[in-house]
Amino acid sequence: MVSNNKLALIGLAFKAGKTLAGTAACEKGMKQRRIKLMILQEGIALSSKKLFEGLCARNGIKSVVLKKEDRLDEAIGRPGIMVLGVTDRRFAEAIHNKLQGGSGIE
Repeated sequence: MVSNNKLALIGLAFKAGKTLAGTAACEKGMKQRRIKLMILQEGIALSSKKLFEGLCARNGIKSVVLKKEDRLDEAIGRPGIMVLGVTDRRFAEAIHNKLQGGSGIE
């Protein structure tokens, strides 16, 4: 389970205006190459998951999937949101490191 401070970092990025929320906004952001990290909620529609994973793979963008108990919509205060794109490189790196323990965004 993702700890509250990890979800808080996602919420902070959202409040700072450094994210795009929802499938339409994220799809547009991917095509404009604005997104640095894609966050998907477990349970997202299979077609949407495949779409975003494919876009991430083609554009070399990292993605993470939050478990059902780690509520993305609660972290940002927008009910029903299953997709969030982080547009700021530093936020993306920090969130990815906290969620995956990775070395950052390339």
